[in-house]
Amino acid sequence: MINSIKAIVAGLIAIIFMGLISQLIFLFAGIAYIKIVKDFPSLSFLSETTTVLLFTITAVIAFLGGILTARLARKAVIIHCTVVGSIAGALTLIPALSDGYVITINGALLLIIILLATVAGGLYWKKKHILTSNGITTSSD
Repeated sequence: MINSIKAIVAGLIAIIFMGLISQLIFLFAGIAYIKIVKDFPSLSFLSETTTVLLFTITAVIAFLGGILTARLARKAVIIHCTVVGSIAGALTLIPALSDGYVITINGALLLIIILLATVAGGLYWKKKHILTSNGITTSSD
């Protein structure tokens, strides 16, 4: 039970921490981008790719969080990663819902991406590390 709690909390903290770091990087990149577009208006088309970039970075962060969760849980990996992905995905929607906003298509898609990427990270770890009957972790390669 304690390992389950540790795995879930550590996975959530990792996803939240990496998400905050990526948001800070996006903020600085956005400020720099606005300054560059003022000088070079022909580069304004790059703003259309930010949603795809945001989804990609979020998926990578959730995938890494899933790996950490699986590494700490070792058993019932899919369940642990599903819990972490669900909580992390729900936490991304809380700011929108607290002000009475509706969930957009991008919000729902982001929730699904976080959930799937977290489980995929856990399954990736599980594939790479098979728990043998005597409790020794070995590589599947």
